[in-house]
Amino acid sequence: MPRSRFFWATFALTVGAILAPTPGHAEKKKQLPTMRWTAGAPGCTFERRDDGRYLWTMTGPDLTVTLLVDSQELAKSRQRFYQLLGLYVSVTYTGRDKFEFPANLRIDFVRHHDVLEGYEDPSELSNKLQNDIDTKVFETERQIKRNPKITEEKTALLREYQKVAAEFIEFLSTQSLDPTGVTLTPGNPEVHGWVFFATNNKWIGPWKASEEFILSVGMNDKVWQFPFSLPPTEGDLILRKPPE
Repeated sequence: MPRSRFFWATFALTVGAILAPTPGHAEKKKQLPTMRWTAGAPGCTFERRDDGRYLWTMTGPDLTVTLLVDSQELAKSRQRFYQLLGLYVSVTYTGRDKFEFPANLRIDFVRHHDVLEGYEDPSELSNKLQNDIDTKVFETERQIKRNPKITEEKTALLREYQKVAAEFIEFLSTQSLDPTGVTLTPGNPEVHGWVFFATNNKWIGPWKASEEFILSVGMNDKVWQFPFSLPPTEGDLILRKPPE
């Protein structure tokens, strides 16, 4: 009798395990359709602007998405705080109702093991930089206290660091794309701003002479993808128009 009860208990557990849905399958998110920028395709355009920037545009039935990238962005990113990669994105709604833009952007570093990064929250970046300023002040004061002869040199370096950092914090607060998303309507049809992506992943490393990326702009109903290269073609060069 004990053996019989053990058999049926084991049988019940086995059947339950077989019939129970696999967690990975049950939790798998629905794959959204993708609109992909393709050279020469309807609604897809590319422009080399005289301000030294590249512009990719993709237009759908009631939405236009543009990607603006500085031709010198690879070099500029290495001089920026935290070596952030910066892109400018604009979304314009041309419909008659409303459109929910969730501000869900990710970038694929194609030539660096296809590392995927979401864009940095500007408020969190500002807080991080402010903490770094405070640390820099503390460290400078400590160095000066140990060696007063370097007061002038270290103070000048600190002031320059504070100035540049404050300018970047101001830029993040006024020029960044809102990470919380926005509702677009005929009365408020456009959202735009800078997005910054971390490049300190150990799989990314130094930039190559030519880089390939895929920017994904996730909407609620589909994903808009912009495959782009820097430079767009080998040896590509923009002659920048001098500022007036």
